[in-house]
Amino acid sequence: MESDYPVFSAAQMLRFVNEDAYLKFVYTHLLEKGHASETALEVLFNGEVLGDSAMTDEYELYAKKGDKQ
Repeated sequence: MESDYPVFSAAQMLRFVNEDAYLKFVYTHLLEKGHASETALEVLFNGEVLGDSAMTDEYELYAKKGDKQ
């Protein structure tokens, strides 16, 4: 049974963050507050990607880009 929800990938989320000004802003803020990089990426994934179909679609595009590299 395949899930409709995306699966967290730190590398994929980092590619997304590097291309989105809002996500980059929040990610930088979380790092400044002392969070580890992967924790900050997972917080963004859970808070901004899951449950938002537009963000999920965008996130999935970065999976495909990563496969090509």
